[in-house]
Amino acid sequence: MQVVLWVPIAIYLLNCTPDFSPMYMFTLFHLRTGSVVFLVVAGFFLFTASAHAADRYWGGTGDRWEDTTNWSALPKGATGASVPGASDTAIFSTSGTTVQIRSAVSVGGLRFSTAWAGSLLLGTGSLYAGSTGISIGGGTFVAGTAAVSTSGNFTQTGGTVRGLQGTFTLSGSISITGASTVFSSTGTVVFDGGTQTSTIGSTASGAFKNVTIASTTSTTIGSNQAVRGILQVNTGSTFAIGIYTLSATGASIVNYGTINEGTGKISHTATNMIISDGTYVSQQAGFPVGATVYFSLTEQDENINGTAQDTVSITVELGNGDSEAVTLQETNDTSAIFVGSIATSQISPTASNGTLEADTSEIITATFTDAQDALTNSDTADLTVGSSPATGTGSHGAGGKAARLALMRARQAAALKSSAPESDEPVVKVDYGVTKVQPRSVQRKTSTPSEREVRLQNRLQQYGVPQSTSSLKPAAVREQVTENFKVRTCGRVMRWFQGNGKMLGRVNTRLEGRFGFTCRE
Repeated sequence: MQVVLWVPIAIYLLNCTPDFSPMYMFTLFHLRTGSVVFLVVAGFFLFTASAHAADRYWGGTGDRWEDTTNWSALPKGATGASVPGASDTAIFSTSGTTVQIRSAVSVGGLRFSTAWAGSLLLGTGSLYAGSTGISIGGGTFVAGTAAVSTSGNFTQTGGTVRGLQGTFTLSGSISITGASTVFSSTGTVVFDGGTQTSTIGSTASGAFKNVTIASTTSTTIGSNQAVRGILQVNTGSTFAIGIYTLSATGASIVNYGTINEGTGKISHTATNMIISDGTYVSQQAGFPVGATVYFSLTEQDENINGTAQDTVSITVELGNGDSEAVTLQETNDTSAIFVGSIATSQISPTASNGTLEADTSEIITATFTDAQDALTNSDTADLTVGSSPATGTGSHGAGGKAARLALMRARQAAALKSSAPESDEPVVKVDYGVTKVQPRSVQRKTSTPSEREVRLQNRLQQYGVPQSTSSLKPAAVREQVTENFKVRTCGRVMRWFQGNGKMLGRVNTRLEGRFGFTCRE
């Protein structure tokens, strides 16, 4: 009979006494028999386990989250209720004040109603929201450098979220929608749950600086989005683009897991595409026919499998119509640097046979086109007939360097020979544009060769360039040229000699003597 009477009384007291404690219960019933005390205490703990989650409403006029005088158990109710705990949902719905968190706060959930016009500032504190998640419909949430995390979803349909300078970690999905919604993160958003979705509505203002995909299964974007800083996919995680576009122009992409572009795309321009020497590091300006041509591409969004070496295909073309597809392979599982090569041969060209073929000098053009976003990157180099083919790897070792030097000297000798015509025929003014050639008369005079000119003639004879046997050398005649010729000449000179001050000075001396202009770095 005692049991039947005391248990309902205990339940009634628990419902009516917010601050009921186990000590108070024990004191109230300690005079009863041991069986009654056991049943009442057991009933107390059973009841509190079932009433673990409560709503707490902000209703105070102060600014301290940690102050009980600012919280109510009911909307617009009397304040003085307990501060929301790890199982409670903190709700901001009526008061328009500024609230500050100065400690490590853990709640079951956080909710801003559409009517709330205040601000919640993390200040020196931090915020963890449980499985109920975070819902923002109005007001302003300012995180600063504090850590924010939730094991639930983050949903924003209005208001402003800004100042996320630290880490924002969530195990659920994120959804940012609404025409007046503003979400700004300058820190890192970390997805570390199971299957998660990230959605930013077309009318919302939201972008991430840094994103880390650390989900145990996959994270999928549900709308077009942007990353401005670093996108990192951790080992064992999958980042799925679906049918959407992730704008990552200027961002860095680091992939240790898997990127699945689907029918969508990551918009990211290749950072480097060069025709190189055998080290795949230094850009090469020219190759003799018979040498091997090397290519190096750095393209971070082509590292789609962080556990294997990916491959890409580039197109290599000559002006004679020869076009070849060259496969480049990633240097390791995560480098995003792709390298490859192709042989050249002095023969009439046949397209798509795996060899670049030319019987005259040509320009090599290598182009990479991203199949997903259609962005292109290219580079060019000379392929020259008449020089000794480079031997070995074609790198800047003895073989490749000697071949390039011989080609350079041959071009210089040809230019010097043409600068001192041996006949007395009138010199013409040559316009190297595509439209006109205008003749002009030039008065010649002769002079005794200087010591410097004698040395120059001796060097030309050393390289096998025929010279006049006359003791009087016609003075060099400057030809008048167009700006177009100057631009094209200086472009080619700088490709060959930029960084080599000694050779650049010699070439500029020849240009000044013949044409009256020089090329400067």
